[in-house]
Amino acid sequence: MSDTEVEPKDVSAEAEEEMDIYSAIREVMKRARNKDGLFKGINECARAIDRQRAKVCFLAKNCENADYKVLIKALCSEHEVALVEVDDREQLGEWAGLCKVDTNGVARNIAKTSSVVVTEVETDTNAYKVLTNFINSQRS
Repeated sequence: MSDTEVEPKDVSAEAEEEMDIYSAIREVMKRARNKDGLFKGINECARAIDRQRAKVCFLAKNCENADYKVLIKALCSEHEVALVEVDDREQLGEWAGLCKVDTNGVARNIAKTSSVVVTEVETDTNAYKVLTNFINSQRS
C-alpha cells in the first residue's frame, strides 16, 4: 500500500455507533411496516401480544388512559414481550406511518397512537442490534 492510498473504513461499525435509539426504533418500524409486521392501537396490539406474535412493543409515556398502559404492560409481562416506552404519542404515530408526507418529506396530519407492536424484524440490521442492546440495558 502506498502513502497516498487510504485504507477503507468499516462503514457498518460507524453506522452502528452513530445510530441512537430513536433512529433505531424508526428503522425497525419502517422495515416491519414494509413486511406487514406492524400493529397499531390497543385492539391490534393486544391481539398480537396475546397470540404471541409480538417481538417488541412500544408504548407512549404520555398515554391519556392509565388502564390502557396497565393492560399493555401486563400483556407484555405475561407473554415476555420486550416493552420500550417512548416519550410522545405523536412521534410514535409518525414512526408507525400514521401520517401524510408532503413533497418536501415533512410529515403532516399525524395520527397519535399510544402503542405499536412489531411482529416482523430483520435481526441482522444495525437498527435491531441497537434496539436489543437498549432493551437489554433496560432489563438490568
